[in-house]
Amino acid sequence: MRFRRVRSDGACGVRHSDLEVPPGRLDAGAGVRRAAGRRGIAAGRAGRPAGRRWSRRGRCRRPRTRDRHVARGGETAAGTRGGEPHLMLRHRAFTLVEMLVALGLGSLVTVGVVELLAGNQHSHAVLTGQARMQESARHALDFLARSARAAGYLGCARSVPRNTLNGALGGLFEVDIETGVAGFDGTGRTASPDGWPPPLDALPRRTGRRSVNAFRNRNGIDVAALRPGSDVLVFRFVDVPVRLTAPVGPDDDHVPVRSTRSAPDRDDFAVIADCAGAALFRATAVQTLGDGVALARGPGGGPYDNAATASLVPPDTAFGNDLGPAGAAVGRVMTHIYYVAAGVGANNRGVAPWSLWRKSGTARPAELVQGIEDLQVLFGVDGDGDGVPNRYAPPRTGPGPPIRAVRIAVTANGVDVVPGESTIRRTFVRTVAVRNG
Repeated sequence: MRFRRVRSDGACGVRHSDLEVPPGRLDAGAGVRRAAGRRGIAAGRAGRPAGRRWSRRGRCRRPRTRDRHVARGGETAAGTRGGEPHLMLRHRAFTLVEMLVALGLGSLVTVGVVELLAGNQHSHAVLTGQARMQESARHALDFLARSARAAGYLGCARSVPRNTLNGALGGLFEVDIETGVAGFDGTGRTASPDGWPPPLDALPRRTGRRSVNAFRNRNGIDVAALRPGSDVLVFRFVDVPVRLTAPVGPDDDHVPVRSTRSAPDRDDFAVIADCAGAALFRATAVQTLGDGVALARGPGGGPYDNAATASLVPPDTAFGNDLGPAGAAVGRVMTHIYYVAAGVGANNRGVAPWSLWRKSGTARPAELVQGIEDLQVLFGVDGDGDGVPNRYAPPRTGPGPPIRAVRIAVTANGVDVVPGESTIRRTFVRTVAVRNG
């Protein structure tokens, strides 16, 4: 049996050669060559070279994959689908060296990405802690500075108001309007009242389920929770006053004022004042009176109650008589006690952070700012009476030279602990002038 071998010869030409194959020796390769030989014979009869396809215009067209493979002498296997041979593709895999190199490069890239993410997370934690620290310090100093500027304000009066309560002002810490600025110097290492000179025995504090030196029970300060070594700062002043609507004489038991948000409420301690004098009393009830309210001044027997025989003004005088009712005003007595104690929440380690607390008047203490771990105070005292502080001394509560300024230093931190770093903390200092010192 004779076949014709097909070989590529240039772009479109082929060469043909005869091949003798003994009968019965047709294997897979022979079957391929036989098929190729038949195509070559058919192409030769038509006058066209084998291994290429021709368009209708007679131009050479790129052969199919099977034809190219046969023309180049490639191996194919005889198929059973339509009598056409199928292409035998050679598959290649990665070598061991290539796999090791790929794994090494992938590991390096993975480690780099992990290190980059860890560094970004650490930087974010540090920046968040610094921002929170600065924000806490700013809020804490704003609270303290606002109270310091208002300390000692008595309205139009320039003298200490007369006391119409049963108790002496020195024993009524929450309403002692005689002392505008006071403080306790934290020098001890324990939270005992003796760790502050003078001792904290005068503070409205809580012992168990009852309070001492406090107007309302359970509204005192938990001394055991104070930060050892941190100072306690006290400011007293009269809140925004409201005008009288009628004069108030010695025998009047009601104080008529305009109805506003800043008007005293029931059980508030208030100061009525004009440019001639001032008086301290307790509002036992509030009654509606026309377009305003009337503050009742009922007597009682306790130290925080109004004395039955005490009058607001001396005989033959009255508040709002000389300049009219609008010339006198009434304002609540505010006592702000600032201190550092353990906060209510917890940080990322489950530890309660130190916070700045404030007790306002007779209300319960409230947590103001988290992340304040220390409060240090110096009083700028005026020793020669020229209105300018001559030196800065530790805080005190008793009499002494006038206090013209308060130097406040707060140490703030980021609350949460940054892994691999020490606690982020910084001390911020501000000096505030006492306008009514």
